Amino acid sequence: MKKFIYYILVISLFFSACKKDEPREAVVAGVYDNSFVFHEFSSPLKVKLILDLLTDNYIGNDSIDINRDGVYDLVISQRIHFPSPSGIPSWEQFPYYRLILKNGLEVATKTESFPAGMGQYRKIDWVNVFDYESSIDKISEWSKSNTTQTMWAIPPITQAVSYGPWYDLTNAVKYIAIRMKIGNRYKLGWIKVSEISRENILFISYAIEK
Repeated sequence: MKKFIYYILVISLFFSACKKDEPREAVVAGVYDNSFVFHEFSSPLKVKLILDLLTDNYIGNDSIDINRDGVYDLVISQRIHFPSPSGIPSWEQFPYYRLILKNGLEVATKTESFPAGMGQYRKIDWVNVFDYESSIDKISEWSKSNTTQTMWAIPPITQAVSYGPWYDLTNAVKYIAIRMKIGNRYKLGWIKVSEISRENILFISYAIEK
């Protein structure tokens, strides 16, 4: 009898492990069905900029509730300096477009290394950019949760390799890959973005697995 119970437990654990290892459904940018939470803005979301007279910066923030639970998970932060400063801008002036991640939200990133002098290198993580139908479930490089990630910036340093993958886009529709860990499983999704120019970025829609 004890052997029989032992065999039952072994078989149960085997099938339980197999179930955990089952491959997930493919998640691709711009595609969704009824297994996703989907939202499309009635009019594209664009950060409203207000002039800060103390710094001569135009700054603004807006927020998105990704999983539609009544809590904002993503804060969009933008800063532009007009007129553009000559030379390298100061820390109080340099322009950027950032995503502040909350409640376990993460975005896919692209890491760049740049020389920091004395033979040393430093790294910077940018918010990566994806085309329609890019495979999100195959991505391996993700940000940490509850961090700030940059789409583009002109930092006051001369060693920067680039200003970010979103810096030179014009009249382009692209996607940000996102995920949130709920229980033991990551829910994957995407945000559809229309970039008229680096200063004029519109958020069109988003989706994430239920």
